[in-house]
Amino acid sequence: MKKVYCVGLLVCDVPLRPVPASIFTQDRCRIDDPVWSVGGDAANVAITLSKLGGKAFLTSLVGKDMYGEFLMKRLREEGVDITGLRVHPSAGSGLTHILIEPGGERHFLTRGGINGELHYSHVSEELMAESAIVYLGCCMSLKGMDNGGAAELFRKAKDMGKITITDFGSNAETRGDYWLKFFDPVLKNCDILMPSLNEAIVLTGKRELPEMRETLSGYGIKLLIVKLGGQGCYLTDFKDEWMIPTFPEFQVVDTTGAGDSFAAGFIRGLIEGWKPESAAVFACCVASHNVTKVGATAGVPDFETAYKYVHEKRPGTF
Repeated sequence: MKKVYCVGLLVCDVPLRPVPASIFTQDRCRIDDPVWSVGGDAANVAITLSKLGGKAFLTSLVGKDMYGEFLMKRLREEGVDITGLRVHPSAGSGLTHILIEPGGERHFLTRGGINGELHYSHVSEELMAESAIVYLGCCMSLKGMDNGGAAELFRKAKDMGKITITDFGSNAETRGDYWLKFFDPVLKNCDILMPSLNEAIVLTGKRELPEMRETLSGYGIKLLIVKLGGQGCYLTDFKDEWMIPTFPEFQVVDTTGAGDSFAAGFIRGLIEGWKPESAAVFACCVASHNVTKVGATAGVPDFETAYKYVHEKRPGTF
């Protein structure tokens, strides 16, 4: 089984639900019991890959606190190799309180300063060499990696012959030329780019998928996948293009981690050697299962469950 090296965000998630949109106009509301869970793009992808029968390494940062202890314990229990996890001497672990509306949409209250301390010096080139795929989670939201570290990670990965994958994590208001110029050194060595629709709008300054495709066509990216939430995804290899619908029969409880479980499902499909469009259908299935439970990876199915579901619902995919 090919291995995946995941680098990026790691936080302790504390989901709070149900939180009405009117919370700031009322004195109080009752919520379900909060249950701590692992969160952050890179960690979510690593855990999802493990649940899907894959092998993932994780490099990120934790603090010397109870949240860090919880995160390391849970990652081990989920089967993630944390040999590359680093303990920061002074910063507190990443922490996110997630306000989840009754319909499943979520809003984050984050203490994530430690993630800005992640640098290329924390990267394990030994683990990278052992992996077939390098995934960088939440690129452009990691201060210490964004000023050259992310570019060096992908340059080194490509020198080693690895497949490189990232999303685009910035939620800044600046759009278009600014982010494209800043992101350019990463894009030059990026095989697969997986932004959400909103992230793609910020990155390209465009609102229509064909315009996004055209804007990103000159960077050498092999695949562009725009995650469309409940609508599925848009996939293009800059020659052909596909709209892959999600599986709407699943009841949405919590959308936290949906995009990350999609990314991991797609990577798992690549490991199987499937065509990109088949991997995207599988990824939509994994994400559709995941949103039925509270937590960034709580609803992720095992590989056989997802495979059989796709085979029954969309025969001919594989």
